[in-house]
Amino acid sequence: MTSPTPPDTTPAIGHNLAGEPIDATRDLVGLAFGAMRRALLLGTGASALVLWAVRRTLAHAPAGDRPVVTGPAFYILTFGMLAAMALAGTAAWMRMATLGAPWRRGVLSAVCAFGVTVTSLAVTVVYHYLDQWFGWGDTTLLGLAVLLLGLVVVRDLRRR
Repeated sequence: MTSPTPPDTTPAIGHNLAGEPIDATRDLVGLAFGAMRRALLLGTGASALVLWAVRRTLAHAPAGDRPVVTGPAFYILTFGMLAAMALAGTAAWMRMATLGAPWRRGVLSAVCAFGVTVTSLAVTVVYHYLDQWFGWGDTTLLGLAVLLLGLVVVRDLRRR
């Protein structure tokens, strides 16, 4: 004779559209927003460092009416931005390790990676106007990078 199986004791309050049980003790939305915020801060800080490095590389170059598509500045910008996007995607993926479905982690990580391009455009606009009006461009980029990366480090140290 078989013994009866004990009842399921997980505090599920129903099922989502995919049929997975919803656990009332876990805040998945808060986890996702926190991971995405951290990833965007890391990626934007890294992209600010990349833009600063490009500006330092081109600081003494003669002005021209054509874009720079050769030399170190091109490679720093291209591969640096790809690295910043990869950093953001990897940070989001790692922070959302407790999410059950890998496709959720993957999609939200990709959103963070591509979101870095949008925040980098915003950083570029701020840099351009601060440099044009006040001459603070390079200082602003470096300061923004240090500030954003510092925020992430301080928050991580506080959690431990």
